Amino acid sequence: MTESRGSVLHQQALTVMGIFTGLVLTSLVLILTSPGPFHRSIGSLAGQPYFEIATTYVAVVGAVSGVAMLAFLEIAGGMTPTYSFVDRFGTTLFFLSVFGFMGVLPLLLAPFTPWGAVVVLGIEIALLATYFVGRRPTTPGRASGPPR
Repeated sequence: MTESRGSVLHQQALTVMGIFTGLVLTSLVLILTSPGPFHRSIGSLAGQPYFEIATTYVAVVGAVSGVAMLAFLEIAGGMTPTYSFVDRFGTTLFFLSVFGFMGVLPLLLAPFTPWGAVVVLGIEIALLATYFVGRRPTTPGRASGPPR
């Protein structure tokens, strides 16, 4: 195997992925070790289905984070080139993990403070909308604003 230089961007993203994976898996452990609060009815959803949905959702986000970390490890270590399938796959999983974690927060809050969960969800939606509107590409040399 030839030695090549890894991606510094992916090295930094590994830190972020480690934090998200740790938070999500810690959330899963907390749900499984103290299931009482997660067996409460949330709206029309009964306690047991809510517990199962929350547990499954958090576990899936943890799995997605873990695979994204594996992909970024290969790219950051220089074993796989940037812009390859592994890079695109890892980046897609990275974004799914981040957005998935944002979905975990209201789910975790809902049994304790339903209104707090709604507020957090509303803030997340507003922040994501601002992010996606603000990251629209602009033509170099032009002031940012609506297209002509």
